Amino acid sequence: MVTHDDVRAAYRLILGREPENEAVVAQAAAGARDLAALRAGFVASPEFVHANARPILLWMTRWAASRRHGAIETECPPDQLARVFAHIRDVWSRLGEVEPHFSVMSHGAYKPANIGATLPHFLATGRVEAQELAGELAGHGLTPAGWRHCVELGCGVGRVTRHLAGMAGQVTALDVSPAHLALARDHLEREGVGNVALVRVAAPEALDLPRCDLIYSRIVLQHNPPPVMLFLLRRLLAALEPGGVAVIQLPVFIEGYSFATAAYLAGMDRLDNQELHALPQQAVFRAVAEAGCDVLACYRDNSLGNIKQVSNRFVLRRRGAEAQGGGGEHAPLSGSAPAG
Repeated sequence: MVTHDDVRAAYRLILGREPENEAVVAQAAAGARDLAALRAGFVASPEFVHANARPILLWMTRWAASRRHGAIETECPPDQLARVFAHIRDVWSRLGEVEPHFSVMSHGAYKPANIGATLPHFLATGRVEAQELAGELAGHGLTPAGWRHCVELGCGVGRVTRHLAGMAGQVTALDVSPAHLALARDHLEREGVGNVALVRVAAPEALDLPRCDLIYSRIVLQHNPPPVMLFLLRRLLAALEPGGVAVIQLPVFIEGYSFATAAYLAGMDRLDNQELHALPQQAVFRAVAEAGCDVLACYRDNSLGNIKQVSNRFVLRRRGAEAQGGGGEHAPLSGSAPAG
């Protein structure tokens, strides 16, 4: 139980001041289930973050400047790529059968035993994520809706897909797991969404993407080894029409991480759960340049909770935006058929 004295101590030790009044003390005490929750709430408050931003950013800047990648192979022969991809496909197909929602968002509330009660909250996170995407697009002078064709890599159970469908005339949602896709189909049908094509990708050579003007992928690429991650990134960017935009998240650094394809192949049969990988930012920027894209933004996001694991969000645009009417504004594209 959190006492009023606990709250007063939190104000003094964490915020460095006395509480405004006894009403806020009572509210904080009633709203925290234990001392850990009380502390987390104070540390996450805008007041604490703003007051401590400089030392936090100083530490992060010094750490980032001194970090060093381990040896990371980002490419491998097609036969090895196919084997690695098949392993990831099989693992995620199993996860889709045993814990589909938890595998999308790894919180105990979304385990199979709990999802009956927490499904509305789980699905609501998809709406919030799509709203954040819309706001981000607007921040770059792009319209949040009215896109012609959106491709979503790693749609899972359709949590975000349902809302992407309101931003584009057609959505192609890709995943490797039949069980995830089946749940996504059920969800979209219940929601009355009819402009989404759900597509299973069973092998690298089966990744035949439609031409599109919007791409979205978050907390997906990070579960693939670097050669698969780079392959998928290249395929995604190659599908963008001139002026098209991609918003993609992936880890670019994990302290102590290295990757060698041969070693991974030798031990991958012992890996049967989610994996976390990183693709060096240099390789990302190289792929972006090769695809004829410009970086509109690149910033660290909150997809990974460890401060020494760097997840970046990239906002990219295929060159040729002037063909869409200039002024940096998105306009619907034409000239390619929707996916079947």
